[in-house]
Amino acid sequence: MARTAVLEIVATSAQCAQRATAAGADRLEACEVLELGGITPGPEVLDGILGHRPALGVHALLRSRPGDFVYSEEELRVMERQARRLARAGVDGLVLGTLDNSASVDLVAVSRLAYAGLEVNPHLEITLHRAIDASADPVACLAQILGLGVHRVLTSGGRETAGEGLRAITQMVQVANGGIQIMAGGGLRAADIKPMLQAGVSAVHFSAKKHHAGTLKVSRTQVQQLRSALDTLNEQGQDL
Repeated sequence: MARTAVLEIVATSAQCAQRATAAGADRLEACEVLELGGITPGPEVLDGILGHRPALGVHALLRSRPGDFVYSEEELRVMERQARRLARAGVDGLVLGTLDNSASVDLVAVSRLAYAGLEVNPHLEITLHRAIDASADPVACLAQILGLGVHRVLTSGGRETAGEGLRAITQMVQVANGGIQIMAGGGLRAADIKPMLQAGVSAVHFSAKKHHAGTLKVSRTQVQQLRSALDTLNEQGQDL
């Protein structure tokens, strides 16, 4: 049975990647320090995650520091170097995003970072992450990036959680009109999957984590439940 929507899970270690892939994740987003929103994974962490690559691969977060998404020239240069390292390591995609001082997506900076990775591997997929949710108008920003070569956008619709942002996510799907994939994520719950798919999103993004010894670890049970929820909707023939 063909799956109509992708399940993406965040992995911060080889163990998390193994659990997520074994439980049915289609794609992984590799990062570190998820407690602070995530930063670019280091070489050793990334190597471990790549050892458990699921069917749709491993995409790496490109973010040099926690905090806002307005970056200095030096920070952009650091992330360009990181993008090249990640591409050489064998990731399948980069997850990136920057804003300018007017709270719009910084199109020039996004292009720079994407190009740094694509220079090494022209087949990389580029995902614009939830920096777009920190913009003044996520729907308008989406319209601005349609010709930028971005493959997908991860968004909560500009709200704290994707469930709260469903209306904006629906608008973003309409604006994208198939030109960019819309992936819902950010405080997403299993109960949100059905309305997200009905809105037309192409993927759902979860951390699927549990607290263990002061750290966040992927819960195999949570991923299995999410996989089951997606498969059940497909079997029921929902209009996706």
